[in-house]
Amino acid sequence: MKTENPISDKQLDANRRNAQNSTGPRGEAGKKIASHNSLRHGFTGKVNLLTPENREAHEKFCNELIECLKPETPMEQQFAHSIAEDSWRLNGLRAAENNILAEAAAYSRTEIEEAVNTAHAFIDHAKELQLFSLYEQRINRAIHKNLTELKALQSERKAERSNALEEAKLMTQLSLAKGAAASSEADPVVNGFVFSTAEINAAIDRDNRLKQARDLNSNPPAAPRRHLTKAA
Repeated sequence: MKTENPISDKQLDANRRNAQNSTGPRGEAGKKIASHNSLRHGFTGKVNLLTPENREAHEKFCNELIECLKPETPMEQQFAHSIAEDSWRLNGLRAAENNILAEAAAYSRTEIEEAVNTAHAFIDHAKELQLFSLYEQRINRAIHKNLTELKALQSERKAERSNALEEAKLMTQLSLAKGAAASSEADPVVNGFVFSTAEINAAIDRDNRLKQARDLNSNPPAAPRRHLTKAA
């Protein structure tokens, strides 16, 4: 059986010296590139880099948008996350387009020069602007598709919950009619939804109030008659 030769002391010292000389980027340019390592984002979703400042802004933007969409289930959260990410990319594309035109306007001294330079910018960056437009269309379609899917899931979930709550109210009212006391210790589970006793009672009370309001609106009380008195 063959055995590997142990590394020599001379080679070990050489390896240590090489390791000390390879401690990562030391120049400002190298450090700036390294600071973007392992950060992902982009117009196409494949490769992009974010500085720590941009990553903080990105997370704040996405988190606020996801919270606004109010996802509850894991699938809803997935669609909401995709919508937020695509919206961030869309804003980045629009900023890039504006920057191209702003650069042309920055060197203009008059409105005529600005108009001419902007026209040249469109011509000089026609390929980039065309790609931006293509990416925008794709991202907008993705946002619209995911938003439609998210709304459909939320509508289905809300309808199922509403039906389950209606069943829970009927079951509770049946129990009360039979003389069974409502218990706050065991919350009823209907079709996978858990409803507290307080939640069911609040829903029943709301239904009763709505019925009273509708009845009052349908049959308003007669106005009291005024008794006229003769003048003295």
